[in-house]
Amino acid sequence: MNFLKRIKIRKMESCPCGSDEVFINCCHNKDFNPPIETKKPPEVLIGEMMRKSMKKICMHPDQQNCKGKIKGAHALQNNKIISLLAGDERHVYLMDTKRSPLIVPLNNGKQELIIEMSRTSANAATTETCFCDLHDNIAFAAIEKGAPDFDETSEIMKFVYAYKAFIFEYYKIWMSMDIFRTQFAKHPTVFSRSDMVSRYRSLQLNMKEFDSIKEHFDKEIIAGEHTGVTTCIIKIPEQINFANYAYVAPDYDLNGKKIKNKVKGVIHRLAITAIPKKGHSYILLSCLDSEKEIYIDLFNQLQSSPIDKVKFYISLILPLYSENMVLSPSLWNSWDEEIQMAYTFYANLKDKDFIIYNKMNGMILRKAAKMPGFSYGERNKINLF
Repeated sequence: MNFLKRIKIRKMESCPCGSDEVFINCCHNKDFNPPIETKKPPEVLIGEMMRKSMKKICMHPDQQNCKGKIKGAHALQNNKIISLLAGDERHVYLMDTKRSPLIVPLNNGKQELIIEMSRTSANAATTETCFCDLHDNIAFAAIEKGAPDFDETSEIMKFVYAYKAFIFEYYKIWMSMDIFRTQFAKHPTVFSRSDMVSRYRSLQLNMKEFDSIKEHFDKEIIAGEHTGVTTCIIKIPEQINFANYAYVAPDYDLNGKKIKNKVKGVIHRLAITAIPKKGHSYILLSCLDSEKEIYIDLFNQLQSSPIDKVKFYISLILPLYSENMVLSPSLWNSWDEEIQMAYTFYANLKDKDFIIYNKMNGMILRKAAKMPGFSYGERNKINLF
């Protein structure tokens, strides 16, 4: 897509309001509400709208048989994962995107958005209103009913963990698009601004990439199957003090080699779940079988490398890529103020800044791999382990 198409709504494309009519025959010339007077960045504006108008909707493919209320479902199990991290204090630390970010003015006139790490109760951590009571119980029974321990040989458990990491991220993308469409219909002039259209194009691409994955999961769930997913299991020989769910596309392997995760303009991602347990922990990385060739070398490295090298890699990658990191009070409080600020800064990076630090991570990994006797046990400032 050329630059002009990326920042401008074309007259003959489908109207962003979701009406299925072309823009010229829909919102282009229609009467609309007075424009929103704001200097806030689009991310802040859309974020505020999301917090005010999050829809309660079940993401399960069998929606016609939904029963019970749409509940605040946990992306990470409260009764095992979150509770273990929270301990007696009954709270954890995370980037709470449901709270308003700090807007930091810069010298160049632009603004920096910072989502702070928030002290959050265990009951509220990683919850989204994206499943009805029935389907929340059905879809995740394999990993939640009876609070079972993770079984490395259980294909259904691996499938469900991958699905859960994916579907909670899909819900956020779907909700962002739904709110954009609703607001575009009300304020087409404001939401036709170049910065808003650029945001819309990113959402369009995300939906395209995510919808194809959802199609596979939906088909398997309706059929009562749990196939078509390849999972790499990393076993950490102690209890980790963080948990995570994400659906992301890491750009570098453990040696800093570029992973070719974009094929014909489409990014292929991994579902990543970090599961703390007493005595040992797991980090699961899953992709569709059709995407296995993209990540097979990374999977082999993670399963065959010394554990300190794996920990070095995870500490570099997860804070940068995932906004869903959940930290125990013991880990957060073990860091001094400088490291806490560094983690918060790192976790908030996006767009050009993300690209710069991501490339820097690749350079760090390449340099370490080429250095004889490099001590991977001496990790960088942000050490998750």
